[in-house]
Amino acid sequence: MVDILVIGAGLAGLSASRKLADKGYQVLVVDKGKSVGGRLASRSLESASFDYGAQFMTAKEPRFLDQVNNWVSDGTAELWFRGYPGRSENYKRWRGIPNMRELARSLAGTLNIKTARQVVKITLQQTLWRVDFKDGKVIYANNILLTPPVPQSLEIIDRGNTKLNQDQRLRLQQLTYDPCIAMLALLEGPSKIAPPGMLVPNSDDIDWISDNMKKGVSVIPSVTIHASADFSKKHFNEDSDKMGKKIIKLSKPWLGVAVKHFAIHRWRYSKPKYVDTERFMLIQNNPTLIIAGDAFAGPRVEGAFLSGYSAAEALIAHLEKY
Repeated sequence: MVDILVIGAGLAGLSASRKLADKGYQVLVVDKGKSVGGRLASRSLESASFDYGAQFMTAKEPRFLDQVNNWVSDGTAELWFRGYPGRSENYKRWRGIPNMRELARSLAGTLNIKTARQVVKITLQQTLWRVDFKDGKVIYANNILLTPPVPQSLEIIDRGNTKLNQDQRLRLQQLTYDPCIAMLALLEGPSKIAPPGMLVPNSDDIDWISDNMKKGVSVIPSVTIHASADFSKKHFNEDSDKMGKKIIKLSKPWLGVAVKHFAIHRWRYSKPKYVDTERFMLIQNNPTLIIAGDAFAGPRVEGAFLSGYSAAEALIAHLEKY
């Protein structure tokens, strides 16, 4: 029996879990991935290091700015750059140290987190939620906070025949996502991308190039290349080698050096195309089911954090009342 189950150890799930744990509640976090962070994703490839999901974070609301300042104070984040070249805005962009996944690890701390645990369905059974996992295991929970991308959360709900009212279903079905193909490329030498190591190309096919060495993530020359939504939709299921050669050819003018090895990661749910007007969605109380994530507060690191935090606040208010 679990009092509060948080499904998903991305930033929304971790911010909610941290808030709940700090209030003294017993929380279990499960995630189908091998590590925490979700799209705060980093990895190594042949001695090079990469941020290959979210590249930075901005902070506009005081609640998240406080968290960013905490990360900066404890050495988990630093200011990377301000504004984009040629644009009038001048927002601060922070990066994680040594990489973006460290932001998630910092929040995870001593939380009770089980990775490689995929939830298949949740089913309402009288006053409890039955939670079925892919490995055949079953647990029961009093309260559930769902934080995967909304289409995946909907699948978990529907497999258990959980009832949604018409407004809830329509709102959730509108929250679709663009895909993104990310290339992790080792270079023959330093790229010609200028410090601080970020580039937004004038291209219909490439959205972003990050020089991981100039960013401070990698000790050897390497770049992360994010293909555009249109390119990613068109080539999402294509052979990785064939797709990668196309991305290299498209990126060559900005790299200025040859790629000696690469890997491809496909983000099926990269960025919400539509964002709900609320920070989270309360499906029902007693037993409680809440859905949260960046599709409820904005397609950014900040939005994911605030959605999870707000959902936790609502759950705490309900538990204290009853």
